[in-house]
Amino acid sequence: MANRLPAVYATKDEARNDLALLMPDIPVSEGTLTPIKQYLGEVNGVAALLTDLKLSGIKPDDAFWLYTAEQRINHTLITVDFEMRKVKVNEMTQTETGLALVGEEYADDNKGWALVHVRRARCSSQGIVTRCTLYQKYTTDEALETAIKSYGKLVREDAYLSPRR
Repeated sequence: MANRLPAVYATKDEARNDLALLMPDIPVSEGTLTPIKQYLGEVNGVAALLTDLKLSGIKPDDAFWLYTAEQRINHTLITVDFEMRKVKVNEMTQTETGLALVGEEYADDNKGWALVHVRRARCSSQGIVTRCTLYQKYTTDEALETAIKSYGKLVREDAYLSPRR
């Protein structure tokens, strides 16, 4: 799943400070249950995490875990913090397309979410959905050039493939 994420280019200082960026599709789980289709939108004018989950498909022993990722910027330090909490089915709102988690927190541009379905020892494969776009400035040709300059040289990929002499 992670190999679908875009390449990001960090400067030497950013890499030294363990730069972390919130972006869509950051994997939080990988399993054999059908993935939940989820996206951000609104229910009755309130921000929501919408899903394709139907009440009829939920079994009594099913569990749902909500992963929340938050982008934090402290001076030049950029990090992503993750939390998870169990969600009860009665916390979700029925919509025409499926169940939704509704609340103003889902409007936050510095957060992302993934709802994971767990049934016995199995789970769904899920990635983060977010409105955060900060990562995009680290995916450009300009970001690559800035990163290269910060290291003082370009390191060739094939330099790592051949044995040292």
